[in-house]
Amino acid sequence: MISELIFYNLTDIFGINVNRIFILAAVFVLQACSEPKEVTKETAPLVVQLSNARLTSLANDYEFPATVSAVKNVDLKFEVSGRLIFENLIEGSEVKKGQILAKIDPKPFQRKVEESRIRHEDAQRNLKRIKDVFEKNVASQRDYDEAKSQFSITKIALANAQQDLSYSTIKAPFDAVIGARYIENNSLIRTGDSLANLQDRSELYFTFEVPERIMTANVGNRDVIATAHIIGQEDKVYDIHYVEHKTTPDPITQTYGVTFALDGKSVNSFYPGSRAIVNIKQNNSKSQALIIPLSSLMGNSDSGFSVWRFDQTENSLSLVKVNVSKIKGEYALVSLGLKHGDKVVSAAVGQMREGLIVREYKAIY
Repeated sequence: MISELIFYNLTDIFGINVNRIFILAAVFVLQACSEPKEVTKETAPLVVQLSNARLTSLANDYEFPATVSAVKNVDLKFEVSGRLIFENLIEGSEVKKGQILAKIDPKPFQRKVEESRIRHEDAQRNLKRIKDVFEKNVASQRDYDEAKSQFSITKIALANAQQDLSYSTIKAPFDAVIGARYIENNSLIRTGDSLANLQDRSELYFTFEVPERIMTANVGNRDVIATAHIIGQEDKVYDIHYVEHKTTPDPITQTYGVTFALDGKSVNSFYPGSRAIVNIKQNNSKSQALIIPLSSLMGNSDSGFSVWRFDQTENSLSLVKVNVSKIKGEYALVSLGLKHGDKVVSAAVGQMREGLIVREYKAIY
């Protein structure tokens, strides 16, 4: 009863609506209970562009257009005239050394040999007879000398006739391929006419022109690795070796002719006259250095250079001092501070800091 009087008295004295106060208090309590607690969010790793420190050769690498040719190209020619009665000159076919390739009619040469032999035998008998009587002081010195001269002359004539007979047959001078045929069977052949072209393909030559500045820079250097590929057959690369080079430049181009060769194991893969690319580099495995993108460097030559190296275990960055031995285009050659396979930040390096947690950017194609 007393509490009710106090309640009504407060209402009368202060004009307060107590019901309204209780309602507001209840709202405040409900709002306080419904407000979520503050959640601490973890900072996401920063995505950065990384590049590998990789080994590169310091040796110069040269590339030259080349022309393929056979070791030898020989035109077959008869040294006597006559009618061709046999030829085995199939273009593109292989022939062996000593194989008969062509013949002209040997009968006129055989008759000449027989005639020369008869004359020589007569001269031989005559010399014996004159010698016998000369030793008996019956024949004069002059008769004896003439008999000896005639014997020598007929001997030479017989040898010439036999040689001409041998010239009526042509044999392959070496293992070869018939490159081209210029005559047909039963045709009349004159001395010096070309019958066919023979190609010695025991090796194939790669001949190319080298500018004077490159020849001068590499004078006397034979310790090189040379490879070649035929244009259109880039997937087939052949090892080639040095053969020779000219020491007198072309008066117009000021280049030197250089020849490398490929052994006979691959000669059937392409033909003389093919166009090729020759690649030559120094055979020096120690001539290597680490390279990184130029954009990875911070600092200068006076204060020194440094890079942000990526720790793949912790996914964090650390600042590393490096020695830069040379700037080559868009890359820097590093001699100290990094090893092959290290990853460094190669973009926005000024925004990095020690211990920063990062994630490598990977392009999506």
